[in-house]
Amino acid sequence: MQLKNQREYFNQTASQWTEVDARKLKVIESSLSLLKISPTTKILDVACGTGVLYPLLMQIPVAKYLGLDLSEGMLAEFRKLCPEAKLICENFNQSINLQENFDLIVIFNSIPHFKNLELVFANAQQNLVTNGKFSIIHARTRQGLREHHQKIGYHSKHEPIPSDQVLTKLAEKFGFCNTTLLDEEFFFFSGEKSI
Repeated sequence: MQLKNQREYFNQTASQWTEVDARKLKVIESSLSLLKISPTTKILDVACGTGVLYPLLMQIPVAKYLGLDLSEGMLAEFRKLCPEAKLICENFNQSINLQENFDLIVIFNSIPHFKNLELVFANAQQNLVTNGKFSIIHARTRQGLREHHQKIGYHSKHEPIPSDQVLTKLAEKFGFCNTTLLDEEFFFFSGEKSI
């Protein structure tokens, strides 16, 4: 199985993505703790889907939340659960300037769906404040995700979660420093915009 049209696929399957199991919830909590989010943090949640991060972020709470997804269906499911959330339908796989900068841009569980990582890093750099953080998180490790994809018969033309070497090079190229890379219980990357 390969996803030929991601937007169509997620529009058709949106209602299947609303549940958060205990393992994923633990990963989200651990990740948010690593990111040291505070009530003054302005967050852009890229590929927000049906809003799995939103309820936990609101418990902190945060100064601003904006959810971005390319699927209208996913955003419709999100709005059913959290009608007050600010959401936009945009594609982070294309050049984007939101005309405001965020303290944190996070991609949770969605990095396998991004083909042009240079553009993803450029978009993060463009839409962050100086010293803002860009984070890529996945509830599975690299190996765990490979095994899951094999089990469900999903084939990707690229590595679902980029290697440390690829992420380090991209971070350097786009001016991210103080990077953290973890791939033990779950995958976690974070870097701070230095320029």
